[in-house]
Amino acid sequence: MSTKAGARQGSHGQRNKGNRTPFPLPLRGRLLRQVGVLRVAFTVVTCALISVDTAAAQPAVIRCLPPEAPMTELPLDVLAEYRTEIAAEFEAYFSSITEHIACLDEERARAMDEARAATEAYTRLINTIPVRKDLP
Repeated sequence: MSTKAGARQGSHGQRNKGNRTPFPLPLRGRLLRQVGVLRVAFTVVTCALISVDTAAAQPAVIRCLPPEAPMTELPLDVLAEYRTEIAAEFEAYFSSITEHIACLDEERARAMDEARAATEAYTRLINTIPVRKDLP
């Protein structure tokens, strides 16, 4: 029994070996830790704001994810037993695919507007900046 208690104390001592003392830090140490936490918080907030700003400037890569069609490659007895559940899955799929097609239509319209604006900007650029003549 005493060897187990000694083993526990030994493992406890090994576990804390190299760690700082478990008693509270002095006031200066607490302030330094708080300043460190504030630096980390400031960095996280700054990075979040920068990424939000750049994310707002660029369109998302994936806009319209297609739904997954229900699986029907099952044995006939399984299809017969779960017919109502499979039918409900198909109804949900048809609703989701309708939303997906509407999303694709919106994305197409957005892309066309973006391309139209880019074409107008390019036309203004070509018409306002004179062509430099290169000498041979």
